[in-house]
Amino acid sequence: MSLIAYFIVVIMIAMKRMPIYIIFIPLLFFAAQDSSAITVQELFRGAASIRTSFSLYKVDLELASLRQTKAGIEAKEELDRLNAEFAYVGALAEYRKSNLAFFNEALDTVFNAALAELDVHIADVRAENANEDARLAQTRYHSGLLSEEGLKEFRLALGTVATDQDFAVWTFNDAAEAFRSALGRDWDSTLVPQMPDFNPTASIELWLEKDTILRRAKLSEKIAFLKSAKMATNAPAFDRRLLQAELAKAKVTVPTTVNDARRAFEGITRKLKNQKALLQLRTEENELRLTLTRDATRRYEAGLIALGEKNTQRISGLGAQKNLLSAQRTYLKTIIEYLVQTDADPMEF
Repeated sequence: MSLIAYFIVVIMIAMKRMPIYIIFIPLLFFAAQDSSAITVQELFRGAASIRTSFSLYKVDLELASLRQTKAGIEAKEELDRLNAEFAYVGALAEYRKSNLAFFNEALDTVFNAALAELDVHIADVRAENANEDARLAQTRYHSGLLSEEGLKEFRLALGTVATDQDFAVWTFNDAAEAFRSALGRDWDSTLVPQMPDFNPTASIELWLEKDTILRRAKLSEKIAFLKSAKMATNAPAFDRRLLQAELAKAKVTVPTTVNDARRAFEGITRKLKNQKALLQLRTEENELRLTLTRDATRRYEAGLIALGEKNTQRISGLGAQKNLLSAQRTYLKTIIEYLVQTDADPMEF
């Protein structure tokens, strides 16, 4: 539902042209998501089709690979080949970094818009509460039950809520415009991607093999060893000590880097497991809050509870949806990080 349509519905409800349960539509945001949401892969392909610079990342890596191949063919000694490989691994690290930034930016664009839209709904509910409080305060004031100063307090609170509401609308419009620029289409809540059924399969051996920092550390050790081996016996003592120090440092760096890579592997696999469990908890929390909000709406319509009590449940429900969105974004970003570091394609997994 667009923001303009939402306000039209609110006005029509106030005019008693539509039943009050219509205002509950934003809370169905996640209830219908599974049947209409796009996949993560579709999201990334859409973003890549708009941001043409994404294709250049692959071109840069292919050029680096060609330079490595050329250098390997023209190499007169093993040291030249190792230097070429070292340069390529550096280019691979930059390629992964650029890819990860692109995918994270695409996810942020979607989730920022979704969260901002929910903030508008929360601001609307709070404004409804403030208007009701101000109306009741006005009645009490005219009945002599509230002082003029007390009435001013309610009016000031109403003004504060209105300011917050305006800012929430502006933030949402800005996020929606960023989404339009990034994906070339208008924002719609169904564009929050589905959560993939993901299970990490890479072994620790594959992770170590793919780790660019470890690869460069091992290459540095080989390069330092070959430089030392080919140094002339009559080379200056300073130069000899310099190479010996370089080789010693490289030898120490490799096991340290191996340990770092192992910890990174264990860390990201644990993060995936924990975030998946948290996502399930947030999903259950959202379903519970959705049920409670529906129940509160029915009780309000039956005259069993006040507007404020009903709206308290609505705000809690919207907050649960925000928590679920945040958990989804965090989990997806960790999945993408895992895929990028193992050279898997986030557009194809």
